Amino acid sequence: MAENKSNDSIGKTLLVVLVLCLVCSIVVAGSAVGLKSRQQEQRALDKQRNILAVAGLMKQGMSADEVADIFKAHISPRLVDLASGELLDKDPGKFNQAQALKDPQQSLQLEASQDPAGIKRRSNIAEIYLVRDEKQQIQEVVLPIYGNGLWSVMYAFVALETDGRTVKGITYYDHGETPGLGGEIENPNWRQQFVGK
Repeated sequence: MAENKSNDSIGKTLLVVLVLCLVCSIVVAGSAVGLKSRQQEQRALDKQRNILAVAGLMKQGMSADEVADIFKAHISPRLVDLASGELLDKDPGKFNQAQALKDPQQSLQLEASQDPAGIKRRSNIAEIYLVRDEKQQIQEVVLPIYGNGLWSVMYAFVALETDGRTVKGITYYDHGETPGLGGEIENPNWRQQFVGK
């Protein structure tokens, strides 16, 4: 009679589990590293789409190339000193607001009376977007805004008329709110209530 050797030992089971975990972790890590540049490109494209949307320049079904072309032709990213309101001659592409908020030299601690959005700190510099027409005349200014919602920080772009006071449009592009509140801030009728104010 043939000897019955079992392959069900604890050592062999652990070896299979460890090898499987190692292979899976290598695949996941490789994918994350390999797709990082693509994710950054998609974030930049999403940002451009949202800026064009709030500026009224986004059309249904635009390709990534069309978005990039219209953005380049009509949108001028600029940095502004929030204390003085002066436009700065610095490269907006090198500005990182998240890093500026963490650096006490590049940000300001807000007092409760100055902080209705509950953000606690604001950077000294902000990136804004000048929207130009075909003749390169400024038609509106798009400002990034953010503040605490019920469950998370909500990020939006608000477009202002050239008077700097009248809202032309608003779009929220990042939030972690529940579907109820999150769905409402994406509702065009709800966003329309701010236009002209």
